[in-house]
Amino acid sequence: MPSGTESVSRPRLLVGGVMLLLVAPIVVQGFVRLLSSWTGEPHAALPVTLASLLAVALAWAVALVRGAVHPLVAWCAAGLAGGFLLLDTGAPLSSLATAAIVGGLTAAGLPLAAARAPLPRGRVTAALWGLLAVVALLQFGRMSVFMADPSQRWGALAEAEFMSQHSCLTSYVHGAELARRGDANIYDDRYGSHPEHPVPELPSAIDIGPLTMDTYEYPPQFLPLPRLMLALSDEFMAIRALWFALTTAVFIAVSLVLARWLGGEAERRARLLLVAIALSPPLLITAYFGNFQPMAMGLSALAMLWIVEGHTRRGAALLAFTISAKIFPGILGVWLLASRRFAAAAWTVLFSGLWAALALLLFGTRPFDDFLGYHLPRLASGETFAFLSLPLPSMSNLGVFGLPFKARLAGWGGSEADAWALARQLSWVYTLVLFVVALASGWRRATPTTSHGRSVLLGEWFGLLALGAMRSPFAPPEALIPVVWALGFRAAAAERRREVVMVVVAWVAIMIVIPVPSQPAAVFALAVQAVVYATALWLALGGRGRT
Repeated sequence: MPSGTESVSRPRLLVGGVMLLLVAPIVVQGFVRLLSSWTGEPHAALPVTLASLLAVALAWAVALVRGAVHPLVAWCAAGLAGGFLLLDTGAPLSSLATAAIVGGLTAAGLPLAAARAPLPRGRVTAALWGLLAVVALLQFGRMSVFMADPSQRWGALAEAEFMSQHSCLTSYVHGAELARRGDANIYDDRYGSHPEHPVPELPSAIDIGPLTMDTYEYPPQFLPLPRLMLALSDEFMAIRALWFALTTAVFIAVSLVLARWLGGEAERRARLLLVAIALSPPLLITAYFGNFQPMAMGLSALAMLWIVEGHTRRGAALLAFTISAKIFPGILGVWLLASRRFAAAAWTVLFSGLWAALALLLFGTRPFDDFLGYHLPRLASGETFAFLSLPLPSMSNLGVFGLPFKARLAGWGGSEADAWALARQLSWVYTLVLFVVALASGWRRATPTTSHGRSVLLGEWFGLLALGAMRSPFAPPEALIPVVWALGFRAAAAERRREVVMVVVAWVAIMIVIPVPSQPAAVFALAVQAVVYATALWLALGGRGRT
C-alpha cells in the first residue's frame, strides 16, 4: 500500500476520491453532532456537510493534479474548510472538530481508498458507475444534513409527511430509556404514533422534535445497543446522526469483507457494485429511517463467514447478538445444525444466554416479563400490527401473514375475520417450510473455494435471512435487503452473461412497488411478491453443487 507521499494512478485516485466524498459528510456529521450535544454549541448541519465536502474535494483535486496524496495538503484543506465554517457559524468547537475529523479522514483515507479502489473497465461501465456515484453523492450528502437536522426537509427522501417524520430509531432509544427507568411496559402500543392516532396516548420519555414516535418491537436483548447511544448523549438528534454513521460504517465494512472473501475479479466487481446496492430503495429507505435491519442482516452474514472460516467463537458471539436482537436470523442456526457445525451452534446458544444476562443485568426482569407475557403473544397473533388489514399497509407488506389481506384487495371474497384466521395458519405452515428449506440449504458440503461458489454460499445465508424476515407479520420492503445484497454478489461472481442477465431481471422485478390499493394493483403486487419469494428461495437453495 502506498504511503501518503507515493504516487498513485490517477484513475484510482479518481475512484477513491469519489468514495471518500460519499462517506465523509456522514461520518463528520455523526461525530460533530455528538460533540454539539456535549458542549451545547448550536449545530449547523448544512455548513458542516459542505465543509466536509470542501475539505475532501480540495485535497482530492490537488492529489489528482500531482498524482500523489500529501497528508499536509489534506490537513491544510481541512483547516481551510474549518475556517470557512467558523466564519459562517461562529461555532469554534464544532469548526475545530470538523477540521480535525475530516483532516484525519482525508489524510489517512484518501491514500488507502486510492490504493484499493476498484476500476471500472470499459467506457460504458465507467460512465454508468460515474452516474451512480453522482446520484449517490447528492443523495447521501443531503441525507447527512437531514439526519442531524430534520427541520431541513429538503434533505428528506420525499416530501410526504411519513417520509419526513417517521423514524424507527425513536422506538429503540425510547424503549431503552423506559427500560432504564423500569416502571413501564416498553411494548405498550400507546407510546407510538399511528395513522388513526397521530398523537400518542402516552407521553414520550425522550424529546424527538418534529419526528413521530414508533413502537418498540424488539426483544430485550437488543436494548443494550440503544442504551449505549443514550450513554453517549441524551439528545435524540445527536444519536440519530451517529446511528446513521454507524449504519454506513457497518454496511461498508461488511460489504468489503464479503467482497474480499469472493476474491479475484469478483472482488473488484463487488466493490464497484456497492454504490448500486447502497442506492437500492430497500436499503436506502431502511437506513434513512434508522432501522436496525441493514446492520442485523449484514452482521449475520459476517458472523456466518467467520464461522465457516474457522473463527467459531467470534462468529457465534456476533450471530447470537443478531438472533437475540431480531429473532429471524435464528434460521441461520438451523443451517449450522444441518451443516453439522455443532460447535458453532453450541457457542451461539451460549452467547445468546450471555446477551440475555447482559440485558437482565442492565434492565432487570421487567422487559423480559413484558416481552414474553404481553408482546410475544400479540406479535404471534398479529394483534400488535392491527393496521395490517388496512389497504395501504397490505400493499407494502411482503410477509406471508399479509397475503390474505392483499388477496382480499385482489378480489378474494373472504371476510376480514377469515383473513386474520388464514394469516395465522399460513404463518405456521410457512415456519415449517422455512425450517425444511434451511435444512436442505445447510446440508453438509465442502466450503467453496471459487468466487462463484462463495457467492452462492453468501446467497444461501442472505436468502434464508430474507425468508426469515418475511415470517414477520409485517415485512415492509426492508425484507428485500438480503436479496439485493446477495444478487449483487452473484452478479459480481457470475461466470456467464446469462447469469448476470437473470440477476438483473430479478433485481428489477423485486423493486417494483405499487402502493395504490386497488384490485388490479393488488393482483400485480401478489405476482411481484411471488417473484420475491421465488428469488429468495432460489438463493437459499442455490448451494447445490457449489465448488
